[in-house]
Amino acid sequence: MAIAPAAAQAAGSISGTVTDASTAEPIEGLEVCAYPLSEEWETWICEETDASGEYTIGELDPDEYAVEFWGRPLNYVPQFFDGKEGWWEADPVLVGAFDVTEIDAEMVVGGRVEGTVEEAGTGNPLEEVLVCAWTISSEEFGGCTESDSLGEYALKGMAAGAYEIEFWPLGQNYQPQWYDHRSHWWESDPVVVTLGAVETGIEADLLPAAGVEGQVRLGGSPVEEAEVCAWSTDPEGAIRCALSGADGRYAINGLPGDEYKVEFFDYVTESIQFWDHKATWEEANPLSLIAGNTTTGIDADLGSNATPVIPRPVVTPPTATPPVVAKPHRKRCKKGFRKKRVHGKVRCVKKRRKHRHHHHQIHNRPAIPSRATFRFGR
Repeated sequence: MAIAPAAAQAAGSISGTVTDASTAEPIEGLEVCAYPLSEEWETWICEETDASGEYTIGELDPDEYAVEFWGRPLNYVPQFFDGKEGWWEADPVLVGAFDVTEIDAEMVVGGRVEGTVEEAGTGNPLEEVLVCAWTISSEEFGGCTESDSLGEYALKGMAAGAYEIEFWPLGQNYQPQWYDHRSHWWESDPVVVTLGAVETGIEADLLPAAGVEGQVRLGGSPVEEAEVCAWSTDPEGAIRCALSGADGRYAINGLPGDEYKVEFFDYVTESIQFWDHKATWEEANPLSLIAGNTTTGIDADLGSNATPVIPRPVVTPPTATPPVVAKPHRKRCKKGFRKKRVHGKVRCVKKRRKHRHHHHQIHNRPAIPSRATFRFGR
């Protein structure tokens, strides 16, 4: 690393060259981002490499930075400086009122997974279905993309390994699916990815889903950010959760047709209620949901028959125990933080609030739901 003093500058920069690890040829159009470590990624700046594979990220305040080389859109495996797989391993780059050079990267061509997403029964293509990959061995994030107007998708820049592939409809009332046509993540068939190779024919046909909607109130007033969960009475059935909005209203979609017990939990008062104004799982009335239909009016007033959680009762069917992943997840991140899977564990990290970039159009990346989100519902 070479550092050139420039005392007159109020800010510094990071620059370097990005090349193909196999050919040593420069890579054009690859996004490079600098994340200030002291701000826990609250602000970050990105640039793209030019025809010579060179980039410069300027206007950097004095700090230590994690530098990411986001290669997925160009089918390169992402990496952090210096050749590290994850940000938690990244070598920090110290920037003062000077320019830091030779922050280079040699990118490895990744594997690809391709296929189509259709509506079951009709074969109609489904657009804007989120397709995500997770490594089976360590549950690390392997990339996300969305299906296009033809229902086609391509996951790029994947590291070698075996993956679970998930198909999650965004704002559409279809049931999520795991490859190969599986209802649960633990049933999914592995997709083995090889560097430089394309794995085709990884398809999904999504079934219509049931939905449930309603409003959460407390003494007649709307409750914001109350957690509402629909629990199948089958221990191995579906579980989906949602948070109520400012008006107290919530919507849970993507449910298979089945019988459910709907639970309402208020984080402020730490009280529970089940539909229809029942205090416990045993008393709760099951609700029959039909695939393709949305049941409305499933409301709760937590000022009536709500049970304080000291301690919180175990919300499981009395005759069987659901899998470990199907337990309620109550840990919340404090304001300004969000859940993120870090090295195989869900932790609270500070939200990114600003994304400053210059001169280039940055590649759009879909929001990445955490692993816990997929397992406990959206």
